[in-house]
Amino acid sequence: MNPIACRAVAQAGLVAATASADEERPWSLLLVAGWHSTAVDLVLADGLIAEALAELPV
Repeated sequence: MNPIACRAVAQAGLVAATASADEERPWSLLLVAGWHSTAVDLVLADGLIAEALAELPV
């Protein structure tokens, strides 16, 4: 597992946990979405790198 992606998901959880449901601020929700999209991008990039490495001749 990609440790940077795990950290991005943890940051999203932290922001989501500290955001108040009664006082929705767009910035907090944007941070959650941003951290989640960062984690997805990192995982997808790892998959592409793994596929490229698997195609290299040994």
